[in-house]
Amino acid sequence: MSESGERNTCLAFSLDSEDSILKKTDGSEIPFTRAVLTLRNACAGEISDVQLHAELGQEGGTAQDVSHALASPDAASIAPGGSARWDVYDMLLPAHQGISSKVHMFGHRAILNWNFELSVRAEYRVAGSGAERTSPSRWNLRWNIPDPAAGAVQLAVEKKD
Repeated sequence: MSESGERNTCLAFSLDSEDSILKKTDGSEIPFTRAVLTLRNACAGEISDVQLHAELGQEGGTAQDVSHALASPDAASIAPGGSARWDVYDMLLPAHQGISSKVHMFGHRAILNWNFELSVRAEYRVAGSGAERTSPSRWNLRWNIPDPAAGAVQLAVEKKD
């Protein structure tokens, strides 16, 4: 760990919206905005020994540790300029016990109009230096259908300080 414990780092998380689709069980498709969590290495050297930590909470419920959903060989070490990505709907929501059971029963409708809170941080090593860690990054996410006639699922992402 650096002397300060946490500092401004060249390793950073972002959460972006990406247009996509969801296939329904009847074979039809729904326009769906995905939340994609990205970890980027802007360091001059390779980062290694990356340990990711994530908590996901649902409005009215407790936050659960979903770090295991971020475990990936692609994120164990990241080359300079490289990144690792995770789909929040496909990977992180199913890792939360309470949310996954609702999605299993009700499909994508289970996430509509709920406020989700995501917090992530990383511990890592930069080649040639000691252990570092990022400050926690936090967001609020909410999926909704603004126009029921169109049926498209939109996502609002709000960065928390």
